[in-house]
Amino acid sequence: MQPQYLIIGQGIAGTLLSYEFWKQGKSFLVIDQPRNISKASLVAGAVINPVNVNRWTTVQDQEKYIPTALQTYREMERVLGISLIEEISMLVFYDDERKQQLFKKAQSSSSLYMRLPTRANITLGNRFFTGKYGIAKVAPVWKIDAAQLLLAWSGFLKSEGLFKEEYFDAEECLITPRGVAFKEIRAEKIIFCEGARAMHNPFFNKLPFIKNRGEALLLSVPALPREFIYHYGIRLVPAAEGLWWCGSNYRWQFDNLLPDPNWRMQTEARLRQWVAIPFEVIDHVAAERPTTAGQQFLAGVHPAMPSAAIFNGLGTKGFSCGPALANALCKQLTGNGRTFSLRSNPLEKWLK
Repeated sequence: MQPQYLIIGQGIAGTLLSYEFWKQGKSFLVIDQPRNISKASLVAGAVINPVNVNRWTTVQDQEKYIPTALQTYREMERVLGISLIEEISMLVFYDDERKQQLFKKAQSSSSLYMRLPTRANITLGNRFFTGKYGIAKVAPVWKIDAAQLLLAWSGFLKSEGLFKEEYFDAEECLITPRGVAFKEIRAEKIIFCEGARAMHNPFFNKLPFIKNRGEALLLSVPALPREFIYHYGIRLVPAAEGLWWCGSNYRWQFDNLLPDPNWRMQTEARLRQWVAIPFEVIDHVAAERPTTAGQQFLAGVHPAMPSAAIFNGLGTKGFSCGPALANALCKQLTGNGRTFSLRSNPLEKWLK
């Protein structure tokens, strides 16, 4: 087997990069271990949100990332014959005078995404949520069906003979200036899209990865209207099979990836203070995130090994910035573009 490109990992980074290669008609093979529900891309809320609701500012570079993301997911919907993206609004609840003033200031200067709630929005908030909250609205935002995307794309790749399901051991991989050898596979370049496993990769372990894990609850809240995402410190996002994704948290010190019962208890208590209708916790999941210092992505060719590249560190904005970054990296690897047009960290800074 001699693909031109060998992609390791099929989380959101590997999925988007392999799609770019496929779209350009390049020869490639994706290797990923058997599907694991704890994979960070599957635990993510997967919402494309152009607004930082804590500071009421628009997200940096959203005008570059979001149009490419929407175009990419709509293209993949057509290729796969499934629905992946839903335009939706987010109701943001607050009981902090400072946040109210920040919202008023932002809304008066730019109402592109930040909107005043309608009377119907306020009525909904009073009916389904407790207390006297201020309500603001972000619209539009877009919800991506992350699990459907990853599973459908892996199925498509398998049907095309472009996917190999097995554990990748970097110790069995030989990388030379002339190419890559892994077992019976020979390729020109290898691109590591391993998520959190990248911090243990012997070729890229000098990069500034930081251990970070997150958790989410899957809830049943049958009476809650599903035409909105709801945000109050934690976020409620409509999920598959009538459930709700609820999360998330950040933990920088941990020894395992077992769900934290204390976080669940605290989150349930907060939900009971906020949500006025019955809910039930169906599942509690945790995963390690591929986080980097400064929350900046890492993408490009190893400066000392031109046959090896990495695409990682997308973080919580992976579903929004990932498509544009995958397109830029694909152009760089295939010789159609020399550098990233979007801001990035040069790998030479750490991989000398």
